[in-house]
Amino acid sequence: MLDRFIAAEDERRILRLYARYCHHFNHGEAENWVSLFAPDGSFTRLNPSAASPGKPANPPGKTQGHADLMSMALSRREMFQGRVRHQQTDIVIQPGEDEDHASGISFILLTDWREGAGLLRSVGDCKAEFVRLAEGWRFQSISLSTLPR
Repeated sequence: MLDRFIAAEDERRILRLYARYCHHFNHGEAENWVSLFAPDGSFTRLNPSAASPGKPANPPGKTQGHADLMSMALSRREMFQGRVRHQQTDIVIQPGEDEDHASGISFILLTDWREGAGLLRSVGDCKAEFVRLAEGWRFQSISLSTLPR
């Protein structure tokens, strides 16, 4: 299973999708971030995030479809104030059921600069499913679990 690969060009495009995900989300570019998802794509937080002092935790739950993903992105833009950074690391991409599907796993790190010097706020495990659409590869789903719990 670990020795299965997708085509190199597809992997390169999916890696760029991961990078754009972080850049758009970190800079509050909600419209661009949502465009990285299939129209019925979803984001699922499996557990609440760690709350920072005076800040609410992100609750667990599933957000699906462009309209709801946009609402989520806009609320996080307001909450994070452009001073929180997400980084995805150790990305592994696997083939899916056919050449138009793939899956990925990665670690995510979140640093928080809202209170001054950056703090490592959380780390987590991210699982993603991808689908190739006419406009290119998109996230079909993302599931995130973070520490500390």
